[in-house]
Amino acid sequence: MGMNEREFRHSVPVDVPLPEIFRVLNEQRLDIDRRLAAIPAGNPARESLWLELDPILAKIREVVGDLAKSPATSLPDVQAKAAVLASLIRPEQENGGPIIPELDKLALTLSLTDDIAQLARFQ
Repeated sequence: MGMNEREFRHSVPVDVPLPEIFRVLNEQRLDIDRRLAAIPAGNPARESLWLELDPILAKIREVVGDLAKSPATSLPDVQAKAAVLASLIRPEQENGGPIIPELDKLALTLSLTDDIAQLARFQ
């Protein structure tokens, strides 16, 4: 499956599956969210954290897009893709995924349904 094709320069080694890259980036996002919540409004440190958060959210969106374009060819791959989608559509839960555009979520949803249909054909 094409889910191992991503490389992120800072924190994720080459050949890490896209769902794992998503998890790592989402944990970075959560860490920044927690730090933001602990800093009072008006504190200049908040701006610094927002600037740190922006590229992480962009990378998350890129990973979700790549994941939507990558066919899952086995049940574990489908499960991993579904776990990312579940995180994105339930952001209110603790450790829930970031808010990303609905069209990105829809693309991942459609990709996942295609993957399931493909797997069902071969069963």
